[in-house]
Amino acid sequence: MSDNKAFKSSGTLQLATGKKFRGELVAGDTSASFYARSDAEPVVSFSYSELKSMSRVRRGGTSCQATIILKDDKKYIFELTRGLMVYDYMNNHWAERPVEVKTRGDELRRLAELRGERIQRPRHHLIRRRHPNRSIGGDIGIYLMLVIVALLMAFPLVFAISASLKPLDELFRFPPTVFPRHPTTDNYSDLLVTMGQSFVPFSRYLFNTFFITFVGTAGHLLIASMAAFVLAKYRFPGGRLFFGVVTTCLMFTGYVTGIPNYLIMSRLHIIDTYWALILPAFSAPIGLFMMKQFMEGLPTALIEAAHIDGAGEMRIFWSIVMPNVKPAWLTVIIFSVQGLWNNSASTVIYSEAKKTLSYALQQIQAGGIARTGQVAAVNVIMMAVPILIFIFNQSRILETMASSGIKD
Repeated sequence: MSDNKAFKSSGTLQLATGKKFRGELVAGDTSASFYARSDAEPVVSFSYSELKSMSRVRRGGTSCQATIILKDDKKYIFELTRGLMVYDYMNNHWAERPVEVKTRGDELRRLAELRGERIQRPRHHLIRRRHPNRSIGGDIGIYLMLVIVALLMAFPLVFAISASLKPLDELFRFPPTVFPRHPTTDNYSDLLVTMGQSFVPFSRYLFNTFFITFVGTAGHLLIASMAAFVLAKYRFPGGRLFFGVVTTCLMFTGYVTGIPNYLIMSRLHIIDTYWALILPAFSAPIGLFMMKQFMEGLPTALIEAAHIDGAGEMRIFWSIVMPNVKPAWLTVIIFSVQGLWNNSASTVIYSEAKKTLSYALQQIQAGGIARTGQVAAVNVIMMAVPILIFIFNQSRILETMASSGIKD
């Protein structure tokens, strides 16, 4: 190895066996060798094509510890006075070195090392804080408040489930207990026995409820989404007036609109049919309002680009708009399912074979004190479906409540 084409640095070499040598490392364009003091032959010599990995630890100034591992798993540790420069020289001439993905922080650290600056390593905390400008006491206070609020909000659900597992004597105990002392599932089995004694099978009530809920929710989502798309992205005469009417309808509860709805359905001759519940669900204003507000956040340029590419209105609606407003229509599903699942339909459906599960369970609740345990089981069954749907989609629903999304 010619000296005029080599980069030299004095230091020590440590082998994998622990043996150390003092001498000088000479790095050339294609290989490197370490010579011990007063030795003509190198103790270690390797070419850059044999390298498997290289790493270094800065010791201060230009000195560093360089660790070299060859492809045959031989390991050499060098402590060099000019280690940073020798390492960079070998690294630059290592043609087969693997590509390393470096971040901006890595590059800033490398430049700081070259300038000889002291690098402060970040402290690793057991708990990672999202707001480092807030004190630990503030964090503890906020989490404590959140825990208290969570317990208060979860208490009614926990109490309802516990009540459904209590025997009859514990249900009438005063003061009441939160958790059952002798949990039992007799309330649920008694409920099934009571439902089995009806001349209409329990499965029929269940089918009626599922059919009305599914069709009503699907129709409401489709009609509300299509109408919201037009109101949000197109301007036409009367559009603002129409949306103002929809917003005004949000002020009225179902009790206020019950009589007008009954008169309209009576004129349409759909009383005592499934459509008496499904059609009013199609026109619920809450879905149109939420979908329209969320669709306004979609960039109009996105729709215009689709028009330029030759996409039709339905293609834009199904392929671009609906996927981008998924949080909104999941929220609409929650509200629609909750309203239809708990609808007893006792004022518009008279045939027992067409009545819903909610109506049948309400009749059980009216059975008196002896059915108190069954009433507790009914409450859990009726709240289970809406709660489960919310749990599975809660992240999307919270995103809708925050009115998130891309903006123009």
